[in-house]
Order: sequence, then structure tokens, then C-alpha cells
Amino acid sequence: MIENDVHAGAPRSFEPRFASRVPGWLEGTVVAAVFVLIAVILWLVMQNPGPLVVQVIDDARHPVIDARVKCAGPDGKEFTGLTDVFGEAKWPGLAKGVWTCEALPPVRFFAAPRQGYATVIARKPATWVAMFERPGRASVEVLRPQGAVRAAPAVRAVCEGGDTWEARAGVLDGRVTLWIPHGSRCRVGLVRPELPRATPGPVTDSRLSCVTLPCSAEVSASVGEQIDVTLRPTPEQWAQARPPPEPDTP
Repeated sequence: MIENDVHAGAPRSFEPRFASRVPGWLEGTVVAAVFVLIAVILWLVMQNPGPLVVQVIDDARHPVIDARVKCAGPDGKEFTGLTDVFGEAKWPGLAKGVWTCEALPPVRFFAAPRQGYATVIARKPATWVAMFERPGRASVEVLRPQGAVRAAPAVRAVCEGGDTWEARAGVLDGRVTLWIPHGSRCRVGLVRPELPRATPGPVTDSRLSCVTLPCSAEVSASVGEQIDVTLRPTPEQWAQARPPPEPDTP
């Protein structure tokens, strides 16, 4: 019996035909080589050195911004940088081995640089944490004599050991913050300014003119402590300490 040109009793079969004429053993070799290459690439990626991270914090675990960090590696190379808003300085892809790092906080900490070590290995970051104690600070209010011309007088803190800090009081509120080493005995007073108004910091002249200008008694602050100081100049003292007028900016 024949139905649709096919014998009813004949077995039905499908014979696939491939377009490729490459021998099967060669195709298998290529596939195996691809897998080996992928494995080698993954192994090399796993051997990449992790980043070197130096974190600078204070005793309250807050990040210290703009601390200067310098690291030297086993290959003799050196890298320097400033800490970011997270208190970190980072370098990826450095040579594996022991790195020697040095951290120096901003000058308001009155601290010497500290040294530490970190070992760069594969994959994992090498981290060294440097901690510095917070300085004290004096919140100074300069009371302008009644009727006197407004100005931004300079206020200076002079501490034992020669540490100083100078800043300019606000024109309207007469307030200023001075950083002082914690535990040191300091005096605060009005002075003729040595630094420009926009750059508070240490000065070369570590003296106060307490005979002619108002000064505070000796004060001190512990780690991170704030103390309040009030200076009451007379009209004559205000005129003597008042800085010259600043030029108009175009």
C-alpha cells in the first residue's frame, strides 16, 4: 500500500547534514583551547594586586581631610597625596610587598608625622589607619567699643613651646576660632595682623603685646575641647589693633 508516495510499512528516519566540513577532532581542540584561555585570563585577574589605602582619622573616628600621605614601596617608588572627604588616600595597582607610609595631618593638629606599614597582596586592599588626637580650640569674642569703626582685627594664640595660631575676627559678630595644642598653656590677645585675612594659621612672631593691647589669662584645653575667651579693647586699643582698610576688589 502506498500513501503519498511513501510505503506504509517503510520505517521513517532523518539524516542530518552539517554545513561544516571541519573534522570533529579539530573543532573539539579549538573549544578546549578557548576554555583554557579563559581559565588563564581569570587566573591572571585574580593575581592583580589590591589597592593600597591609607586612612587618617582623629580620636573621635572622624575622617581627617587634606592630610598629607607619602608611601614608599619595595621597588623604590614613592607616591604622595592628600586624603579625601573620607580621610583616605588610595593607590591601585602597586607592586606587591611591604609599603612604608607616613601621614601628616593639617597644621591645626600640631602633630608630628606618623609612620606605618601595609602589605600589598593579590585582590584584597592593604589598609593602614593613622589616628591623631584632636587639638583644642578657643572661641574668641572681640567686643568692639561702642561707636568704633567695624573691622576684622587679628587675634593670636601663643602657647608654651612656641606654638601659635592667628586668625581674623568677623567684621559683624567679632568672633573667631583659634586652634591650640591640647594640654598646652596659652594666652590669647589682639595683635597687628601678620597673615592675610583669608589664611589663618601659625605665625613667625610668637609674641603678644599685652602691655598695650588686651590679652586673656592663661588658658588650656583638653583633646577636642572648646573654651570661650572674651577680649574687651578700649577705643584706643581698638584703633591701634585695627588693620588698615582693605582695597576694593573689582
